[in-house]
Amino acid sequence: MPRLANRNAGIKQIAPGAYQARVFHNGKEESKNFKRIYEAQRWQRNLKADLERCPVEIRRIKREWSAELVTPNGVASKKFGNLSDAITWLEQGKVQLSLGTWVDPDQQKQSFSQYAAAWRATKASVSGKTLGTYDSQLKNHILPAFGERTLLGVSTSSIREWVSKLESKAVGATTIRQSYRLLHQILESALVDERITRNPAVGIRLPKATKKKIEALTVEQVLTLARECGKYGLLIKFLAMTGVRINEALALRVEDIDFDSSSVHISKTWTATASGKKVLGRTKTREVRTIPLGRELLIEIQDSITGKGETDWLFTGAAGDSLDYGYFRRAIFDPATKKLGLSGVTIHTLRHTCASLLIALQTPITTVSQILGHASIKMTLDTYGHYYKDDAAAWMSSYSKLFGESDNDK
Repeated sequence: MPRLANRNAGIKQIAPGAYQARVFHNGKEESKNFKRIYEAQRWQRNLKADLERCPVEIRRIKREWSAELVTPNGVASKKFGNLSDAITWLEQGKVQLSLGTWVDPDQQKQSFSQYAAAWRATKASVSGKTLGTYDSQLKNHILPAFGERTLLGVSTSSIREWVSKLESKAVGATTIRQSYRLLHQILESALVDERITRNPAVGIRLPKATKKKIEALTVEQVLTLARECGKYGLLIKFLAMTGVRINEALALRVEDIDFDSSSVHISKTWTATASGKKVLGRTKTREVRTIPLGRELLIEIQDSITGKGETDWLFTGAAGDSLDYGYFRRAIFDPATKKLGLSGVTIHTLRHTCASLLIALQTPITTVSQILGHASIKMTLDTYGHYYKDDAAAWMSSYSKLFGESDNDK
């Protein structure tokens, strides 16, 4: 049954040469004035016919046709001046919903650059360094290729062509892979927001990045470097013996050292805002981890904090504030490594040193990953897998002996 409630509809002359046509529907009157009676009759006739054929999902409101469509993300609605256009929108939407390809038409014209800017604005919790990397990749590699396209206009083939062009321009494999990951991340967000029906960045062949062999120091080299760094030698040994990141170490306060449990609690790190301002933030994995400390290192830490309060920085600069990473690297670390002939050694090498020495002691990979604060064991294996010796033959030999021993027991 139609929803039309048509009562006392009519046309009346309201002045010489002026006519008013009226149609009652949905309990209300809709009227319109005309100069000629046949125009009023035609409008009235057409509106009545439209009301008769109007689907239940479309309503006549304030001289417009308002169509509503129930989607997985809520009710989508759109207003039209013409009923046929409203019906077309509704029917197309129903087909897309049945196929699982629904995208709100109002969003289909949004450009990639517009969506990327909105996505970027939601990343306030990301460190300034990471945001700077995002901005650089967007500006230099992604937006020039996709910025003016609509989201639906970014296709798998266009992404393949983009990767190929970057390779032809001699852009490094690592940069290409990082830019691709950012593009994939943005498009995945668009998929979740139902701006697109699939992520076109899936299944793209990427150039392989050449892995550099990660070097590490020996125990003797660490101790020699610590002596060369003078009063900052404890920091050198702390980094090599715990594997913490430099900005995690510089964010430590005296209260983070637990002498009762012989451990250190890592919960913060120094980071930077998009403008470069130095701020305290959460660790890279957003998790707090506890690292056991050896007796010798604890004794040195105990001696170094004599006279300090619980909230004082563990590693301090000249004025008693937190030691600045840039100053330490330029004024202390780099001159020391140069003097000792440790070419290519960086502060991060001390973190690699911790991993390599732990692995040499046959520390389980799960423990190494936990100490380093990696997001996954896979990350630890990908980074430090080359430190594990190919001793499969020795392990299989020991394993086979189990069967020999069992056979001898009979």
